[in-house]
Amino acid sequence: MQSLIEMPEECVLAILSWLPLSGLIACCAVSRELYRLSKDPSLWKGLFLETRPSEGGPDPRLWCSSVVFQGKLYVYGGHTTQGVLSNLISSVKGDFFSYDPATRKWSSLEHQMGGKTEHKCIVYDNALWFVGGYNGYDYTSDMHRYDPVTNISTVVESTGEVFSRRSALTALVWREKIYTFGGWNGFSRTWYNDLHVFDFATKHWRVINATGDIPPKRTSHAAVINNNKMYVFGGFSGEEYLNDLYEFDLETENWTNITNLCKGDIPAPRSRFCAAVHGHCMYILGGWNKVGYFNDFYMYNFATRVWTSINNSNFKIPSISQYSLAVDEEFLYIFGGFCAEEKNCINKLYTYHLGTSNQAS
Repeated sequence: MQSLIEMPEECVLAILSWLPLSGLIACCAVSRELYRLSKDPSLWKGLFLETRPSEGGPDPRLWCSSVVFQGKLYVYGGHTTQGVLSNLISSVKGDFFSYDPATRKWSSLEHQMGGKTEHKCIVYDNALWFVGGYNGYDYTSDMHRYDPVTNISTVVESTGEVFSRRSALTALVWREKIYTFGGWNGFSRTWYNDLHVFDFATKHWRVINATGDIPPKRTSHAAVINNNKMYVFGGFSGEEYLNDLYEFDLETENWTNITNLCKGDIPAPRSRFCAAVHGHCMYILGGWNKVGYFNDFYMYNFATRVWTSINNSNFKIPSISQYSLAVDEEFLYIFGGFCAEEKNCINKLYTYHLGTSNQAS
């Protein structure tokens, strides 16, 4: 009888593809050859891999920000609450970390930004830019620039009409500009649906007087950019949870409600989740809608306008909300948040292998 390692590699990989995650991990310990074959990227695509907290890394937190820059994951800020069932902020975090996926090591970073939560981070011109959020005593509309090479952070001076003080907004980069949308101010109990744009070259803010079907006010929603358009999905309006999808043309500054054009497995209304674009698709994970927490995972195809619920018997979808989400050419990185199963905020890091952008489906 022919042994497994004597078979052609394509046959061995076909057999290994039927194994659950625990089986793949077990095969890595059998022999060097089986370890090599078990590490084939095709076997790990579509799996949520959990990295347990390690020494020197962030402690549990909600709503930190994260981005991938030059192969490293950067995590900043966040907060804890006054109890498991409380939404009241207890402590705003001011620590800052980088994570190297190759070595699985965390490093603490120096900075001068203080603490922030419910803010956003974007990458532009070899720097990290942190936008808005709550600093522990007030909502903010400021922006900080952090240089990963020098560890120097500075407040960005600007002109024009910046967005009002708020948190849980979205901020995205398109053509040397930052676009912000939505958010809320907990002190005034105000929800927003306004758009502002910041020009990196002139350091000037402008209010966008958009045309078309303008989305309702919302917070803790998700927004992404694809093919010169910004897409806004879900969130909480102050009165109800949403699962609508709006398209904003960044060139004409016109809104279109495309909710009724969508087909497939449309996600239930929710807030406190994130989204990321990979290839020609948007991915969203989990969230919350007061009734409960979601442990689902969806993909939206921009070309076909079809939502697809992603299920895989080889992995368990994390049931989390208020996490941070970052994406690179092959992976989603999900850090922190509130875990419904553990009934507490966590500091686990999940990675999800998407494959390369041209392989995304």
